Amino acid sequence: MESRRKWLGPQGKLRSRNPGLVLLAYFSAADVIPGNTAPVNGDFIAALDESWFVRDTAGDLYKLFWLGDRWTLMLNPATPVASFMPEYLAERVLAAGLVDGIFYDWVSDTVAWLNHRFDNPNQPIDLDGDGRAESDDELDALWVAGMTELLRNSRAAFPPGALVVGNGGWVFDDRYGGVLNGRMVEGFLEGEEYGCDWFVVMRGHYLMDRASVEPKVSLVMANGAEDDFKHMRFALASVLMFDGYFCYTNSNAGPAPYLSTWWYDEYAVDIDSGRAAKSLEARGYLGRPVSEAYNVDDPTESLGRLLAEGDRRASREVWRRDFENGIVLVNPSGATVTVELGGQYRKIAGQSDPAFNNGELLTAITLEPRSGVVLLKAPGGP
Repeated sequence: MESRRKWLGPQGKLRSRNPGLVLLAYFSAADVIPGNTAPVNGDFIAALDESWFVRDTAGDLYKLFWLGDRWTLMLNPATPVASFMPEYLAERVLAAGLVDGIFYDWVSDTVAWLNHRFDNPNQPIDLDGDGRAESDDELDALWVAGMTELLRNSRAAFPPGALVVGNGGWVFDDRYGGVLNGRMVEGFLEGEEYGCDWFVVMRGHYLMDRASVEPKVSLVMANGAEDDFKHMRFALASVLMFDGYFCYTNSNAGPAPYLSTWWYDEYAVDIDSGRAAKSLEARGYLGRPVSEAYNVDDPTESLGRLLAEGDRRASREVWRRDFENGIVLVNPSGATVTVELGGQYRKIAGQSDPAFNNGELLTAITLEPRSGVVLLKAPGGP
């Protein structure tokens, strides 16, 4: 605990390096790892009642996630675990005052897809314990009701001001609005083969952020190769159309998932020189947003409105958001588009990707399909 206090908490080293840091403790809302003896996890598992686990129609414990050497076991939020978990975390984690809240994994809108996979040995899920498999709609309704109860109980049990944030996976909507401070998109566009394209992901991200409790903590995590600068910029520019936190890291495949802490030109810039800087002090260089995201061909049309209305035309247009010190453009379409900027702007003078971020002055820019860019106001520009 002494080591944790040195790094975490209001006076910890992490906060001294980054006063705006948000610290969340990870905890899965949906599964446990058998044999986990870490102090918080081990005591939690030991206190669980067997009736709080999900079982299949054969009565067997449902195996949720393969870790490479064992399966995790799935918890059922439609049982008293929905009240036990928040009370346990309030006492064992949040009472120490070292973190700002809890980041719950598996705060998903749907679990019905689990019955349609072929990678685990279980029969279909029997969430209510009546001996039969629920339909997809019944299963999801029971799951969402239980998860909503768990989140409401968290609000009641946690200290005032504690954050409640969840991992929503690839696709979600606003059904947990009012009980979460935000959710995370895990793996931006990694679910495209299952229909989770740019429109679906951005719509869920926007709707959830709009319905979240203040202070809002919406997150998007993108994954890929370290030098896939185009994908990183596309994801970052998409996130900058609204408010939220962003990271880009390696994929969840392999022995070391989600561990890379790569730094990119767009993360921090010395605004006077326009040069990228690997410095926490140079973050926030764009300043405050001065507009919502709008269509470059029709500034009266907002991206948020099209997403809220379910209008898929949102993914066929180029979108722009203006900031005090620059602009961000994103082209989610499949076409190359040239955009007139309405004045002179400059590219970042980059270090990680100087071939693209070459510091040039522009009055127009050509955006490839599925791309984005951060541009700075030029001296004497608009």
